[in-house]
Amino acid sequence: MDQEKKIKDIETLLKERRPLDDIAQDILDGAFGELDMERKDSLDRFLDFVYSKVQRGNPFIIHLAYPTKRMIDSELEAKVKELINEHLYPDIILPLLKFFTRNVHNSDTNLYIAYLIENENIIKAIYETYLLFKKDIFETDKDKRTQNVRRMQQFLARIDTISASPLDAAARLKFILEFFALKQNVSHIYTLDTVKLSN
Repeated sequence: MDQEKKIKDIETLLKERRPLDDIAQDILDGAFGELDMERKDSLDRFLDFVYSKVQRGNPFIIHLAYPTKRMIDSELEAKVKELINEHLYPDIILPLLKFFTRNVHNSDTNLYIAYLIENENIIKAIYETYLLFKKDIFETDKDKRTQNVRRMQQFLARIDTISASPLDAAARLKFILEFFALKQNVSHIYTLDTVKLSN
């Protein structure tokens, strides 16, 4: 019930007829209540809300290998896009990276959020994180190898190193980067050759 109330509060906030700058400030100020036991701050909750809206949305396929979804409410989607790419930048970068690296079991759904990202600085941060994880794949020390992924995932308890595999995390980010390359010109940031997992 509490989670439903928080989601409803976010939706109410987003549907208010106020400048998006003001709404973004409310999100950054933690308008959805205090930190909970899972340490979800307001940006994490905002992304959870966005994900829940897109998950119930309409299939949108720009390429059969990269199926995603779009929100049913196009006005809400436009607001969310602007918030992510303009008003919540740069604060949104770490929550986005955390979202993508935590999504271990169903990484195709990362594209639901990736579709909303257009800001080249956010894309560049995802690319640089991909390169970091790719470098970690070849680290021989098991703890050092998974350290960066674990830091990005920010789980409370020490998680099994299997869930923090840099190879898996790099592959998830590679999938997102390939998707970006389909929907917009990113050749000045990276090419499909530079996101190959093999050297």
